[in-house]
Amino acid sequence: MVKKIVILFCFGLLSFSSLAANITVGVDRNPVSVDESFVITFEADDHISDSPDFSPLEQDFAILTRKQSESMKFAKGEYTKKTRWNLHAIAKRSGELSIPSIRFGNDSSPAISISVNKQSNSSKPAPENMEIFIEAEADRESAYVQQQIIYTIRFYRAVKINGASMSEPSFSDNEVVIEKLGDDSSYETQRNGRRYVVIERKFALFPQQSGDIIIEPITLDAQVANPAYGGFDPFGQNSTTKRLKSDSITLKVKAIPANMRNQAWLPASDLKLTEDWSQQADQFVVGEPITRTLTLKASGLTAAQLPSLAMADTQEFKSYPDQPRLNDKRGSRGISGTRQEKIALIPTQAGKINLPEIKINWWNVNSNKMETASLPARIVLVKPGANTTQTHQSIAVPEQNTVVTETNTPTTETITIVKEENGLYQKLSILFGLGWLITVIVWLISRRNNTTNKPENTSLPTASLKAVKKACLDNKPQQSKTELLNWARAHWPENPPTNIGEIGNRLNQETQIEIEKLNQALYGSASDNWQGNKLWLQLSVAVKTTVKKQRKQEEVLVPLYP
Repeated sequence: MVKKIVILFCFGLLSFSSLAANITVGVDRNPVSVDESFVITFEADDHISDSPDFSPLEQDFAILTRKQSESMKFAKGEYTKKTRWNLHAIAKRSGELSIPSIRFGNDSSPAISISVNKQSNSSKPAPENMEIFIEAEADRESAYVQQQIIYTIRFYRAVKINGASMSEPSFSDNEVVIEKLGDDSSYETQRNGRRYVVIERKFALFPQQSGDIIIEPITLDAQVANPAYGGFDPFGQNSTTKRLKSDSITLKVKAIPANMRNQAWLPASDLKLTEDWSQQADQFVVGEPITRTLTLKASGLTAAQLPSLAMADTQEFKSYPDQPRLNDKRGSRGISGTRQEKIALIPTQAGKINLPEIKINWWNVNSNKMETASLPARIVLVKPGANTTQTHQSIAVPEQNTVVTETNTPTTETITIVKEENGLYQKLSILFGLGWLITVIVWLISRRNNTTNKPENTSLPTASLKAVKKACLDNKPQQSKTELLNWARAHWPENPPTNIGEIGNRLNQETQIEIEKLNQALYGSASDNWQGNKLWLQLSVAVKTTVKKQRKQEEVLVPLYP
């Protein structure tokens, strides 16, 4: 009897734990100013036992509005329900504040922290106490080549508007890579005792050469609603268009330090190198692969800027790297790039083998000095294999840039038996078959005529592409950059790229990596060491893929019926 009670009690605990609610919490911006509103979002599944009690928030935050919404989702044969609470709040003081744990009956949300700055903008008066105005700022006045600069645009309004449009950042006489940082954010703030709604947009800027950069003024056209009319005005007929312009900003871009010019140039605020093994590193067996996963993560750099982590072969083992995985995480504080490489290591002999140290030198933009991220060298013991004579010969390694697809689905043949009922069906079938054949012949003749009369597609000009090939194979980085831009202008005449970084973004990831290496050779490492054959290889593959896509889009399907 006692045993049954214990078993039932355990089952009760299991069922209770399985029904525990999953609650998450987050904020739309971090950091914020003490006079700016922000949104705290709580999200929970349908297992919560009671409504939330938000009273602990009132110690450090004033809750302006609350909004609750629900959503349903059907997946894998089950319905899931989520409830979301959006709280617009303003901090009561500055500092590193905690958003405390909130009780949802028997469950609770995790506590998180938020940085609240002092009133930096409220003491600054609004320009002539205007109803709408625009501001732009950069998070720093000087930076190194390829260092991230956060550029922020804020549109303030104290009146209703029916719509607004804003120009993109532009620059004078300098090449800058631009990355938008997420969606626009909206909040409220105060200037001279007047409350404004603020729409904020952020960009990450990466200057590609040293010297002065002038960020041209941002232009914003806003349709301000006429309060005399009021009511619903979907077409903006009762509004006045006002054009606003921000101030221009001048930035000083410094050259790469002399002690960093003959290696990968990585200006970041933080950089970490980690490793992971598919099994214990001391359990190597001759001829049996073990996977080593290397991960390089940098704050303030894109994944395309991070160097390769591949290991060189030795007499003791062979290495087979997989294609790297690149990922960029964008937030209000900038971009964090991650490069992950999986490397299959295959020992070729028993005994002790040395795995060399991996070192990545990088430039800390906060301390303004070089630092090194490293993985220490290690010695591992390799056991003899079951058949050491075969070693790793049976392992097939696919070529890079190829996709290997395995299909285990058996081939199925369908045999249809038609019983002849009447000769009429045969005659009709012959008639329909002749009609279909005539249609195909007419279509082929018309297609041949169209092909003959149609001028050759010049969207991918071969002349400029040959110039790119020659510059790359001659290992001339500056000429390669020039020819790449010439080819891109001919390839995208309606929307030509302003820098070579955009070319890689429009093609594929592999080309983007090689273009980033070209950028590093131009403005970072010594240009004499740059080898352009890989760039040409990836570019030619990307161009061929583009041509195939265009041809598929231009093909016309043969009609199935006359």
